[in-house]
Amino acid sequence: MERSFLVFHVGSYTLGVPAEELIEVNRNLGYTKVPGSPKMIRGILNLRGLLMPAVDMGAYLDIPDSTCNSFSIILKVQENHIALMVDSIGDIMGFHIQELVLPPTHLSGQFQEAIEGAFKLPNSLLIILDTKAISRNAQHPHGVIPLGSLVQR
Repeated sequence: MERSFLVFHVGSYTLGVPAEELIEVNRNLGYTKVPGSPKMIRGILNLRGLLMPAVDMGAYLDIPDSTCNSFSIILKVQENHIALMVDSIGDIMGFHIQELVLPPTHLSGQFQEAIEGAFKLPNSLLIILDTKAISRNAQHPHGVIPLGSLVQR
């Protein structure tokens, strides 16, 4: 089975997210800073009345050579919208899912949650991000899930 991924860059890393979650790519979108938010959350982005967290992928993945000021990748992950702030955008590429190499087990913290695996490219690796984990961490960056969301109605 083949899946398509949007390829982008953060610092010197080549990363990808599932193309079926992609809504659009924008350049230099404004966002509103939120006091007390963690470093990975740049703020809240208002895209045509739709509010979503703007996630600085350089800060999220602790990539020191990134700026993440140029592009916003707008995704719909399950029922949540998020904006990933990245350095540059590549193409949409298709891969056979059985070629996905699982991440090493020694990764820890957000790295372990954020990476689904990698595909081999001619000169590097395309690291596939787990957008569900990123969305979950962006919606609840302090690991606190509101009690009301646990109560079934």
